[in-house]
Amino acid sequence: MDDPVMGGKSKSTFELSGGVGVFDGVCAIVPSLKAPGFCKLTTTGSAAYPDASAFINGSVLLRVRSTTPEFKGFKVAIDAASLKCPGVGFSPFTTSWKAPFVVPAGAGFTTVKVALPKFSCDWSAYTGACDTKDPGFFGRQHYCCTAETPEKCPSSQTLAAISGVEVWAEGAEGSFHLELQSISVGA
Repeated sequence: MDDPVMGGKSKSTFELSGGVGVFDGVCAIVPSLKAPGFCKLTTTGSAAYPDASAFINGSVLLRVRSTTPEFKGFKVAIDAASLKCPGVGFSPFTTSWKAPFVVPAGAGFTTVKVALPKFSCDWSAYTGACDTKDPGFFGRQHYCCTAETPEKCPSSQTLAAISGVEVWAEGAEGSFHLELQSISVGA
């Protein structure tokens, strides 16, 4: 999915090649927002995800490589459609806990660990970040997972109710190329 509203100009493709998912595209400035848009991969289907609650102190593990390690807009999200984020009255997206990740430079695949305390369910639909305030008169401040805001953190209940996984390119302008071998939750 590419940013479909407000004149979004971002474009992406996804294909499977030799058992590897290839996510290519460009995050472009949305003219009405004067900010970068987004491109997103989302799992589909009705297959149940395993209960990952035993890994509450663990990480999301991405086996990836990229020819654009300078792109700073990669994010991963865990969906839990049956749950709601406390304090978030409305979101145009499924309830998800999202966090940024960086792919190191290099030709080979590497495992990127994104610690679960880096994920927040309170992220901006404008930036994808959890530490920004939305623009406009009714702009809402977003909050990251911290000791002061533990309700924004993934919980055992979240990890037991995973309903999907997303990979995003957002909040940064530019071309991106990401190759994905696997995504899992572990220690």
